[in-house]
Amino acid sequence: MKILGKATAAAIIALSAVIGLSSAFEASAETRILRYGEFGPNRGTRAAAMKWLDKEMRARTNNELGIEFIWGGALLGAKTAVDGITDGVADMGSIVPVYAPGKLVSYEIADSIQFGDEWVGMNAVHELMTTNAAVLKEWDAANLVYFANFTTGPTQLLSKKPVTSIADVKGMTVRATGGFGPAFKSVGANTVSIGQPKVYEALSTGTVDGSTTYYYVVKAYKHYELINHITELNMGQVLGFGIAMNKNTFNSFSAKNQGIITKLGKDFTTYVAQKMWESRRDVKAELQKGIDGHKVTVHMPEKSLRDQLIKIADQDSVKWMAKAKKKNLPADELMTTYRGLIAKLSKERDEKGYPWKR
Repeated sequence: MKILGKATAAAIIALSAVIGLSSAFEASAETRILRYGEFGPNRGTRAAAMKWLDKEMRARTNNELGIEFIWGGALLGAKTAVDGITDGVADMGSIVPVYAPGKLVSYEIADSIQFGDEWVGMNAVHELMTTNAAVLKEWDAANLVYFANFTTGPTQLLSKKPVTSIADVKGMTVRATGGFGPAFKSVGANTVSIGQPKVYEALSTGTVDGSTTYYYVVKAYKHYELINHITELNMGQVLGFGIAMNKNTFNSFSAKNQGIITKLGKDFTTYVAQKMWESRRDVKAELQKGIDGHKVTVHMPEKSLRDQLIKIADQDSVKWMAKAKKKNLPADELMTTYRGLIAKLSKERDEKGYPWKR
């Protein structure tokens, strides 16, 4: 019985060791899930790209890191995203700096130039946000790390009636943000600034007669159910629109995973540029053909309307520089650098084509 007792004890010890090793292995293999606050819906081109991001993050980190998306503003809305990520309510999320005035002024430079090419614009912003010392200092002070960029694609006008001239716009109430607000006021419109998640309700109740928009948004938010006219202005895109990560979250990663995450942000930016470029072409055709019986008619604007809107919207760069100087940012240097990056990447595109076509 003594011998049996010793054997049993040895077996128990051995079994405990195996269980302990197994538990340790399972713990080390467990994926760390990052909470992502997203104010948009779980549909459309951008949502599909975000799911690609989760898949790539898991694959590249050997399943050490993954993402849980909390959609539709359930965790963070468009106007609370910057503060929420700064405070750690979410590990990362989609942000729009104009909805958090004064917090990331350096990022607002992205929208100060009327430039419509998705790949060039997104990558110019990405490079500026990740390499410029003054920019990095502002993000650091906000307890944030810039991760990647989105774009809306070129700006169009969604309206309840056909719009082709300045006379057509006069008296309309148009939802517009950033430099597009003053631009539409200059042609006689009243403007309001509201987030995209509230545009459907505003259109439905008649609070607004139209909205500055982008082809993918019309489909993703189902605005085609209410409105059946788009004026193809092809004005500048919104590039102050991307992904931020809580700095403490980023700093908690291993050095290896920090490098992987940084590279993934760059690759994701290029991936989204491709998908948005393709989406702009495809969604336009789909809306014209009709979705669930709802067809959208595309109108071309008179040159005088487009020229006036762009002229005023371009003045937003002057306003941004004044704002940046008040915050002691090197405004002239940043603007020169940004324009230089746009020129450099435009040259690369012209000589080599888009990366997905090479």
